[in-house]
This record gives sequence, structure tokens and C-alpha cells, in this order.
Amino acid sequence: MHGPADDDLALLEFLHRAPVAMLQTTGDGCVRLMTPRAAELLAPLAPGGRLDNLFDVLAPAMPTLHEDLARHGSARGTVFEDRRITLRLPGTPAREQVLALGLLRLSEDRLAAWLVDVTAGEHERLALAEHLALATEAAGIGTFELRYDGDEPLQFNAQSCRLFGHPDGGDPRAIVREAVPPGEIRRLAAWVAPLRDGREADAVEFEIRWPDGQPRRLAAKGRLRRGGDETRKAVVGVLWDVTEQRLAEAALEAQRVAERASRAKSEFLSRLGHEIRTPLNAIVGFAQMLLRGAVVPLALEHRQAVAHIADAGRHLERLIADLTDLSLIEAGTVRLESSVVDLGQVIDEVLHEAHASAAMRRVQLRSALPAERLLVLADGTRLRQVLANLVSNAIKYNRLHGEVVVAVRRDGAGWCIAVRDTGLGMSPAQLAALFEPFNRLGREASGIPGTGIGLVLTRELVEAMGGSLEVSSEPGRGSEFRFVLPAAASTAALPAPPRALVARPELRGRVLAVEDNPVNAVLLQSFFAWRPGVELRIAANAAEALALALAAPPDLLLLDLFLPDRPGLDLLRELRAEHGQQTPCIVLSASAMPADLLAAREAGIELYLTKPLDVDRLLNAVDALLATPA
Repeated sequence: MHGPADDDLALLEFLHRAPVAMLQTTGDGCVRLMTPRAAELLAPLAPGGRLDNLFDVLAPAMPTLHEDLARHGSARGTVFEDRRITLRLPGTPAREQVLALGLLRLSEDRLAAWLVDVTAGEHERLALAEHLALATEAAGIGTFELRYDGDEPLQFNAQSCRLFGHPDGGDPRAIVREAVPPGEIRRLAAWVAPLRDGREADAVEFEIRWPDGQPRRLAAKGRLRRGGDETRKAVVGVLWDVTEQRLAEAALEAQRVAERASRAKSEFLSRLGHEIRTPLNAIVGFAQMLLRGAVVPLALEHRQAVAHIADAGRHLERLIADLTDLSLIEAGTVRLESSVVDLGQVIDEVLHEAHASAAMRRVQLRSALPAERLLVLADGTRLRQVLANLVSNAIKYNRLHGEVVVAVRRDGAGWCIAVRDTGLGMSPAQLAALFEPFNRLGREASGIPGTGIGLVLTRELVEAMGGSLEVSSEPGRGSEFRFVLPAAASTAALPAPPRALVARPELRGRVLAVEDNPVNAVLLQSFFAWRPGVELRIAANAAEALALALAAPPDLLLLDLFLPDRPGLDLLRELRAEHGQQTPCIVLSASAMPADLLAAREAGIELYLTKPLDVDRLLNAVDALLATPA
């Protein structure tokens, strides 16, 4: 070891007190000054315990040391700092020592080096890195390193290889070339460019394809790792699979689109139903008046013609109701109310309403019912709708002089309702497609009216009431549709059936109807001709109705929901909350949507009738609410 020069004595004294190991060498590595700590650290590597040349000691661990010095040149300044080197120390067993080395050129022929023993910290760092690697792999996260220089510019951990569909590993560059399409490669290169310059970049997603052809989607996030020189710089980052997440998001978005489409369809059907029910109200209503002779007595042939008008109007009403109900069932918003229903009465009413249609086709209608009282738990309106659809189909697809029978028999704790016909029947292939919406089973050109949704809706309604619609059929021998509903106790109370329409000249009261359609207003006047003692006033809008109600409070309010100047329920709330008029109210609306029915019920209305109106039901309700005994 060279002795210190006089001008180095002060430096030597400082070095002896320094907490880190420090040396001063000549330009070729010969040691000039050294602290005791440096001697202690390097002594195991010095032959015979003498340390004459630092470069000779470090050469096995730092083969590029001379190149680093040559690259730096003779200018004063830091050659490198915090360069990690691993020394293998002699002994049994052999052990490794990790040093952090820094090198500073003091002058053309003098160098200063400092060493810090980081062995313990390095072991902790490696243990932490191992734990981190295990954690990331357990979470399905891969890591990558994109180096600036070197023979292996791209490195993957095992999880990254698995993410690319190579569980057994392989050359990362070859894996990427095989899995990533050229367009995605260019996009990834554009993403890496700012990272190489030390700038931030958002996470990137890209498409890949596994060796088996399966498409996957990966995401990556990275940043620049800086080193002491360009060779140590690298873009490091993580990779993770987002395929399932994106598929779930796509499915959720598809569901949102479907829900929006369903709502749009429901809204369209609601508007369509409203627009069709309004003129239907006049068609069916005036047909009822003509059939009852309320306008002028009709000859038999005229009565038959008017009956056809009424039947066609009701058919169109059922079609609109079926379309609306099917849409509501698909959206999961249909509501059924279970109550005790007189099954025999419903069957009689359905067969009575179908009589005109059956007579036109010369089909005989009859029922085969047990003698006992037939009470079931069901939604009365939906049950009537189900039976009307089944009977209508049995008539339409029957033969000339055929027969339709509605039969009821006991089935355990319930009643089995069957609708049989002697008509066309169906083949096994037709039965398999029976409940497909809008599929008319090849009978589109038969001249028989229909849309192919009646049976679909019928099955859905039966299932919503807790039953199951079954069918048996044979070509040329007819069909039978049947379902079971739970029986109700024979002692259960039933609602009173509506009375047949009769004139009530003794009935008194004041009725205010809010109806903006002039034709429907005339129809209401025709209905109330059967109640000559009732004063009927008609307002065309909410403002006019409010003025009439305040001038002479009515005994009954007939209210349309959709008025030109404001919603009908807003008018009702104002009359009750601000003016104290607790007038009973019947809604007469062309809307049959559940939301409108619910809003009316929450507003406290007594009855909700949909157009086209049935004159018997309306006037019976008027009689009851005016509280005058028959």
C-alpha cells in the first residue's frame, strides 16, 4: 500500500472517522488511502491480507469497471454511484457479501471510492421481492421489464407467461410476437415511448390470442426505473387479465340496452294502446248503445251488423291488451292480485261474449261443469283473459259445425280447467313451436285472424297464477288446453256480480266528468241517458273542471288521467288537499299500464276503468258510489 502524501494527511484523518468504508486510489486502482472499515470489508478478498489494488479485488465481480472509467474520461466527477456488487467470500461454508460501491474521479490520476455493506438489507430486499412475486402471482398479476440495452431486452415472470397462454414459459419476445396482432404491437410501442422518456402514461389494454386460438384481453401499467447509467434504465410494470371483467361489463351494458329497449317498447305500446283505446271507446260504446236500443230500435240484420262492430272492437282491444301484457311480462313488471273467483260465472261470461263469434263460424259452445260451487284463487281479470284467449282460439281453428267445450274437474286440491275443440289439431312439430311468439304454425295464409301471441301470453299468465298450461293435440281431431288452479273454500265471500243495465230514473246526484275528447264526451252523455235523474257536467280540461267543482261540488268525479293542461291526478289532489273536497273518483283512462294504475290507487281513487268502457260496469259503479239503494 502506498504511503500517504503530506497533502493527504487531513483527508486520511477524516477517512478514519468516516462511518462508511472509503478509499483513495490512483487511476489504475493502486490504493493510496483507506479507512479501517474499508480494510475490514476487503481483507477477506486480499491475498495474504494485503490490499494493493482495488481493481484487482473487484475485477471478478465487476468485469466492466475499466470500461466504465474509460467511458467517463479524465474529467472530475462521479463515475457511478450505488453500484451493487456481490462478492463471494472464502470460507466454509462460502458466503456472499453485497456491497454498494460509488466511484468519484478527483483528478486525472486520483480516484475516491466508497463502500457500504448492504448484505443484510439486500437479503431483506430479496425476501421482500420474493414475497411480492408470490403475492402478485397469487393475484394473477404478471411483471415485465423492458430494458434499454442487453441481450434480453424483454423479461417476464412466470405469471406473465401464463397470462399469454404459455404456462411452461418461453422467450418473451417470441411469445409476444405470436400472441399480439401487429396493430396492437404498434399501439403498445406508442404507449411505451413516453415511459422510456420518463413521462407518465395511463394503463393500456390490448388484445392477444392464446396458442389455442382463444382471444384474451390484457392490461398493462408501467414506469421508468432509472439507474446509474443508461444500461440500468428499464421500463418495469405489471400485467393483468381483464377479459372476464370486460365481458361482464359488455353483458351489463347489453342488459342496460335491452332494458332501455324494453322500456321504450313498453312506452310505445302504452302510447299505442292509449291512441287505439280512445277511438275504440267510441266504437264499442256506441255499438253497446245501439244494441240496447238506446239510440234507435234496430232491425235484426242491423243488430247483427252492430254486433259485428262491437265484436271487432273487443277483438282489437284484446289484441292491444295482449301486446301490452306480453311486454310487461317480459320486463317482469306485470302484477297479479289473487282473490276468490267464481270460476263458473267467469266461464259463463266468457262463453256468452264468444257466442257471436262462434255463431258466425257455426261452432257450438257448451260447458261441462260439476254441480258444486266452483271457487278458485286467481286474478279474476287475468283468468277471464286466459279463458277468452283459449276459447277464441278453439273457435277460430275449429271446423264447420264443430264444438268447443269448457270442462272443469277436480284435481287434488284444485280445479282443472280444460278447453277442448274438434278442429284442425296440431302435429308434433307444430306443438314443439306452439309457444314461440308471433309463430302462427304455418297458418298465416289461412284467412284466420291472429298474431301468434295469444297462447304465449296465456301460458305466461297461467304460470304467474301458479299453474302450468298443458296441451294435447292430434291433426284432424282437435286440441285440448288445460291448467289447474287452487280451489278456494266454498264459504269464501264473493264480490257481488254486476247488475244488468236497467234505467234508474229515481237515482239522484251531481257527476262531473273530465273528458277532453268530444266524441267520448257525447258517449258519456248517451250512457247517462239511462240515469235521467243524475246531473252530468262535462269539462274539457283541468282548469274548467276545477272551476265547475268549486262552483258546485260534485257527488262523483269521472276523471281522465291525461288532460291537455295538467295530469288528472294533480287536479284530484288539489281538490282534496287544498279545497277539502273528498269527492269519490272513478278514473276513465285509455292507459292500462301498471304504473298508471298504481299511481291512481295511491292517489285514493275508488275505481279504475280502462277504455273502451263497458256501460254496465260503469253505471253499476256510479250507482254504488252515489250511495242510492236500488
